[in-house]
Amino acid sequence: MKTIPQVLTLALAVASTLSSTLSFAETSNLNASLYLPDKPGVDTVYFDTKAAPCDDFYRYATGHWQDASAIPKDKARWGAFDQIGERNREVMKAILVAAMKPDAAPAGSIKRKVGDFYASGLAADKMDAQKSLNAALDIAKDPVYATSMASAFALLHKQGTPAGFNFAIRQDQKNSSRYIAQLFQGGLGLPEREYYFSTDAQSKKQRDAYVTHVTKMLALSGMSADDAADSAARIMALETSLAEAAMTRVDARDPDKTYNLMTLDKLKVLAPNFDWNAFFAALNIESVGDINVGQPKFFEALSKLASDTPPATWRAYSVWHTLRSMSPNMGGEFEKENFAFYGKVLTGVEEMEPRSDRVIATIDRTMGEAIGQLYVEKAFSPAAKAKALDLVKNVRAAMRDRIEALDWMSAATKQEATIKLDAIAVKIGYPDKWKDYAAVEIKADDYLGNVIRATRVEFQRQLDRLGKPIDRNAWSMSPPTVNAYYNSSINEIVFPAGILQSPFFNEKADDASNYGGIGMVIGHELTHGFDDRGRKFDAIGNRRDWWTAEDATRYTVKADAIAKQYDAYQPLPGININGRATLGENIADFGGLRVAYLGLQKAIATNPNNGKKIDGLAPEQRFFINYAQSWRQNVREAELRRRLLTDSHSPARYRVLGPLGNLPEFQQAFACNAGDRMVRAATEQVNVW
Repeated sequence: MKTIPQVLTLALAVASTLSSTLSFAETSNLNASLYLPDKPGVDTVYFDTKAAPCDDFYRYATGHWQDASAIPKDKARWGAFDQIGERNREVMKAILVAAMKPDAAPAGSIKRKVGDFYASGLAADKMDAQKSLNAALDIAKDPVYATSMASAFALLHKQGTPAGFNFAIRQDQKNSSRYIAQLFQGGLGLPEREYYFSTDAQSKKQRDAYVTHVTKMLALSGMSADDAADSAARIMALETSLAEAAMTRVDARDPDKTYNLMTLDKLKVLAPNFDWNAFFAALNIESVGDINVGQPKFFEALSKLASDTPPATWRAYSVWHTLRSMSPNMGGEFEKENFAFYGKVLTGVEEMEPRSDRVIATIDRTMGEAIGQLYVEKAFSPAAKAKALDLVKNVRAAMRDRIEALDWMSAATKQEATIKLDAIAVKIGYPDKWKDYAAVEIKADDYLGNVIRATRVEFQRQLDRLGKPIDRNAWSMSPPTVNAYYNSSINEIVFPAGILQSPFFNEKADDASNYGGIGMVIGHELTHGFDDRGRKFDAIGNRRDWWTAEDATRYTVKADAIAKQYDAYQPLPGININGRATLGENIADFGGLRVAYLGLQKAIATNPNNGKKIDGLAPEQRFFINYAQSWRQNVREAELRRRLLTDSHSPARYRVLGPLGNLPEFQQAFACNAGDRMVRAATEQVNVW
């Protein structure tokens, strides 16, 4: 998930620092469609016919697929999102292989740059990355560090190492017409603050493994064994202090708690021991203006640590975080050791992904709209875009009907809600205007250098926003990404071409399947505009209370009931879903499913052919089945544990069972009765939107 507070997504992007791109599983006695389905819409081969739909619908719709689909050794999970990611990556791979040819494109062109980037990545193990690494590490050492820790931090941020905290230029939550500087907690090497404090045996084991990992990485960089061990212990103590001052993930998703606007002078009073003048000067920001400090207590603690912690510890910390950010792209022992901890220990993955897969993920991350331009030419047709826009139109209309029919909301709040709904902008497939990559220098023999240079250009692109008009064309995801998002400060929903694929969307599929797949995704993102965070922003993207007090109270009661339901789910022994941390996504699932279903009813009313049975299944049944099949997934226990501790989304199984247990339309479609496991008692059923 994006770290941008204003952006809310459907699910974690396929590419991440812990589990990036995907490859085929080895199969035995499997129908090929289990991996690359070419049948539009619902696939009955996935069914577990021994499971009753009213008892365990997730198992009923996906059970045979789950039993037959082994998680590849180089993956933390395997499911529909991952399969689409695999297909998308194969398209990108074919593009990049062709672009590598010497005569493929002229120098300086997008195709030439991504081709050379890919070539450099494939050869990374044969190249000497030490020169580029040394240049990156020099920032964390003298002479810059001796002059100013803050200056060093700024330069580290520029090259993709967010030391100490996170910094960005984003829209002002209360004045969406301007960009401002934003400071947020960060600077940790473990995935989340609770990793530093949980007392269970697994957490303790992972903390010990983390210290061992840091020690090994520092030793690889040239430290003696004793110095590396001593530095790793001090780094762990420093990060623990930072984590102790950090907000919990529940508080950190509350926009009321993370909006703290102040001037540079007030920031200096809050955190006087960090040289903010030097930090902004190193970023070439002459006048920073207003600054949003997401977590003031964190920056108070950072300031105290800046003065109380020996400079040698901060330098070791900065060296470590430089290594952490650079090592996945270095080849050799650095890359292997990075995988040993962030892959094996934290997610349970057995093998490193093929280099070609990792390089494609890096190009997509650093030059996503470059490879994206070439991707959409191959994988996304104008007809697909038109069909997707038609689905958006119907689902939005269904949500408008739903708002108007709510029995718990007053007319005044309904009017504001429909104004906001009607104002939501829609982006489908790819940007209208592509990013310019002319400033990115790509060398066919310098992979790590290419990553650093591309990162610096993108960082500067963000810095250049300060003081400029809002760029409403900008995207937060690349076109091949298997994901979607709602941005509250723009008030927009965005669907990259990457997710507009089967099983979510297929031009040849029946409407019931498409509405159960991408229709629900559309409804999910629309509902994010009205979840427990999104509802605090208005039609033009400003954080403003447009609710009557009575309606806000009624909403909170309903949201609390959803949180309570998810708190009770226990995917792993002793680890429950955090209903508060996942509340926004759960509300979006509830609302998205309902309005997509209503959108299907509109489609059936318009075209009676949409009401016909296929494979003996009524359209309403196919709608719910494709919804469940879109969330089919097998996941390693270590990865599931990590996601339960860090992810804002509930595990896939509960994204199906949770909403359906509250939805009478599902119960009617499958003739479920009171007392069936898939039917919550009428007094417990909750529906917000």
